[in-house]
Amino acid sequence: MVFGIISGFLSALLMSGSYIFSRAYFKKYNDPVQLAIYSQVNMLVCGIIMLVLSFIFMEVPVSKRFFLYLAGEAFSFLIAQTCFFMMLRHVEPSRAASLLGLKIMAIAVLTFLGGHAPNGVQWGAIVLCTIAAVGMNFSGGKLSWKSILWLMIAVFCYAFCDICITKMMNLMPGRSMILNSFCVMGFTYTSIGLLVLPGLLKYPLKRQVLKEAMPYSFFYFCSMIFLMTCFGLLGVVFGSIIQASRGIISVVLGIFLLRLGIDKDEPDVPLRVWIQKLVMAILMLAAMTLYTLSAAQN
Repeated sequence: MVFGIISGFLSALLMSGSYIFSRAYFKKYNDPVQLAIYSQVNMLVCGIIMLVLSFIFMEVPVSKRFFLYLAGEAFSFLIAQTCFFMMLRHVEPSRAASLLGLKIMAIAVLTFLGGHAPNGVQWGAIVLCTIAAVGMNFSGGKLSWKSILWLMIAVFCYAFCDICITKMMNLMPGRSMILNSFCVMGFTYTSIGLLVLPGLLKYPLKRQVLKEAMPYSFFYFCSMIFLMTCFGLLGVVFGSIIQASRGIISVVLGIFLLRLGIDKDEPDVPLRVWIQKLVMAILMLAAMTLYTLSAAQN
């Protein structure tokens, strides 16, 4: 369990780092769809390398069930990404990202429907974590029906994607979760990369732009390695709660970079917002503690 929790926090830290590099990319190009396509091209190269090495050095579970989960993961991810970009037409990016914290509740609902019901304490932790993840950066205000629709589709597709990842990790025969995650990553990002290649018809490949997307791609890819390890060891619900700590980490990183003068574009926020972030951080830590204690007792 300890290594799973550490993997979850490392995933959250690396994911927070990827957000910083995505912001640097947007300062130059201001096109999230272009970043999504170019980053997947970068990760396609890494995925192919991992896939080849997996077939050489590992026992790969070539089964109908494994590829069914792979197909579910790849297509649900692409649907989720598309819906998220559609939501960005109606909601500002920082607010949209925080609303994706609802994914934790969506995962709990889907696992419940799948016959794996959390106990009362775990449901409490899930609710607390959802409130904290959304409230960490939520600016308030009404959402249009269109934005709510895109949000719900994105949230449940991301949740389904995470569940498929966990199922794939559970089918891996190796003892090392890190090595198992390399294999799953190889299959995952080779598949997703090939699926987004038609997007290059609209965004022709440019070497400099591809290079600019590499820092984000690297941090995101490494984050997913530890996320898959975390899911394999802790399960998708507990793993998602741990990964939600990226909200706290992003705030701390933002303050640190602002102090160093690296991220000078970070806007000043009133004291009320910092108090809100502090309260939500406490709620998130409480949720992690509750779920950890509950999982340790089972």
